[in-house]
Amino acid sequence: MLSFIKKHPISVLLALVLHIAIVGAFSINWNESEKVRVSSQGKQTLQKPLKQNSVSQIAQLEPMKTFTVDASQVQAQLSKLKEQQEAKRLEQQKLAAKTDKERAHLKELQKKQKIEKAKAKEAKKLAEKQKRKADAERKKIEEAKRLALVEKKKADAARKKAEKAKKAALDAEKQRKEAKEKTAQAEKQRLAEEKKKQALEKELIAKEKQKKVLEKAAIEAERKKKQQEAAAALQRQLDEEAAELRAAQKRKQMLSLRESYISAITAKVKDSWRTPARISPEAQCDLKITQSPGGNITSVKVLNCNKDATKQFKQAAEKAVYRAEPLPAPPAKELFEREITFEFKP
Repeated sequence: MLSFIKKHPISVLLALVLHIAIVGAFSINWNESEKVRVSSQGKQTLQKPLKQNSVSQIAQLEPMKTFTVDASQVQAQLSKLKEQQEAKRLEQQKLAAKTDKERAHLKELQKKQKIEKAKAKEAKKLAEKQKRKADAERKKIEEAKRLALVEKKKADAARKKAEKAKKAALDAEKQRKEAKEKTAQAEKQRLAEEKKKQALEKELIAKEKQKKVLEKAAIEAERKKKQQEAAAALQRQLDEEAAELRAAQKRKQMLSLRESYISAITAKVKDSWRTPARISPEAQCDLKITQSPGGNITSVKVLNCNKDATKQFKQAAEKAVYRAEPLPAPPAKELFEREITFEFKP
């Protein structure tokens, strides 16, 4: 409707002036019978017939009211509506850009979290490997201890044997010397094993320290992982709250647009209303309209009328709906309703 007024402002102005002139012509009755005048408030007043050639009474008739439509005001309203639609479009673009930016930030956080998780897993594997190696070294040390003990027992046996050989005959001197040499060799070997044992113990201590360092690193990695998970959870919560806020704003906007849409249909039907005689101003009914997507009316039903609504009022209301065809288009496609019910009163 507004686009038609914008394209043809002069035609709409001439049509309105013509309709007002026709209504004014029918409001004057030049017969001498009694006349019924409809006041500006919608009430009926009875006027007595004029006498013939009564110029003074004709002069006293109320002047016919005329109405004009300012094309500049219509143009201003159209410009204002365009500015509002443009502002809404820009706001939607900003909101979409902000949403894309937040999604990219969340994706980056998820990527970093994946990298940290992989590092923590690798550190854990390394710690387990070091632990297995330390266990193997400890077993080697225990085996060395066992062998040293065996050698010590052998040395003790050789020493006893040497002492026994010493007390033996001189012919056993050679054996005793051999036993002594064996004892010396065993002692040397024992010292070597002892030295090796000490080296292994030092290495074990170093491995234990390294293990603790790795465990500490794993704990720190786990702590960072939990922090990142908490940050990601907080970001998800913020995203959900932002989405809910956007949905609520859209519902509120769509509700406001629907109310404007119903009001526009009601206003156009009221503009098409022609008040019949003897209609109560308190009459009221619900009008159920079935329309096509182009605004063409397929059916009209009059429902839930009050006691003041006569058959004549119902018929006039139904005609007003058909005169209002085509109905105003919805501001958004999703607001279109094939069946619309609204309250109508003159």
